[in-house]
Amino acid sequence: MSEKKESSIEFEETKEEQKEQVSTDINPQDINKDPATYARQVAAQRADEYDKMAGFSVPRDFVMLPSKGMIYPEGSPLHNMEEVEVRHLTAADEDILTSRALLRSGKAIDTMLSNVLMNKSINVDELISGDKNAILTFLRITGYGPEYPVEIDCPGCGDNIKYEFDLSKLTMRFLDVLPVASGQNRFSFQLPSGLEIEFKLLNSAEDAQITEEQEKLKRTTNSPLEKNVTTKYKYQIVSVDNKEDQTFINNFVNAMNLRDSRAFRTYLEEIEPDVDMKQDFKCRMCGHTEEVDIPVTVGFFWPES
Repeated sequence: MSEKKESSIEFEETKEEQKEQVSTDINPQDINKDPATYARQVAAQRADEYDKMAGFSVPRDFVMLPSKGMIYPEGSPLHNMEEVEVRHLTAADEDILTSRALLRSGKAIDTMLSNVLMNKSINVDELISGDKNAILTFLRITGYGPEYPVEIDCPGCGDNIKYEFDLSKLTMRFLDVLPVASGQNRFSFQLPSGLEIEFKLLNSAEDAQITEEQEKLKRTTNSPLEKNVTTKYKYQIVSVDNKEDQTFINNFVNAMNLRDSRAFRTYLEEIEPDVDMKQDFKCRMCGHTEEVDIPVTVGFFWPES
């Protein structure tokens, strides 16, 4: 009895199939022509690679950046990028958010954020606070829902009330003031005293440094005094009447008159791109209604905490 031989049939590739197998690598010459489009193409390719590794498609979306990317330097993947692509949170990201080691080190949020950004060349520390907040708010809404129950003291009667805010109703304040030069995180403002200062918008790393500096001050001095305003100014102001010496700036901040300080702080609040965390609140105890700042607590990313 003769053995039955198995024969493999090879199909000839159609032209359409051949086209599908053509490499999707991006021509390096296209980088200089349109960097923004190039960055999005790279992000899309990496997203596809991620899906292939996962074995299924993970939902992704583009999140608008309040800064419109105007303050990031040329060469940065965020330069003039009005939006970034992120994937939605998964159970693996929840592992990151609940990791005791990462929580102790304060790195849980940033590690999760790096994980969901599709463009892996983006450094989370480079994100200014407002852009980072926009991404985190989007992830909170898509991951846990827009309902945000939190305890808040009623401005009317003073009672501590558990109130549910709707994060989906939050709006963004976009950057509408041009920096002193394109691709520079540097803005100018004339103080009531007549002095001209230049300042920058703080990024995630600088915010962390300020927090660390304030905690160190508490430990070493054992003082209840928190130098929140002056510490932030020393990081934020980069020149005073064209003088950029840090010692000079520090001395200026320490001696800054109250009128100048308030004017500068008010101007910052007006122009700083961010998520507007204000929403109407109505007390169920006394009926008082007022627009309040939504308190961001541990429950923002740990709803059951």
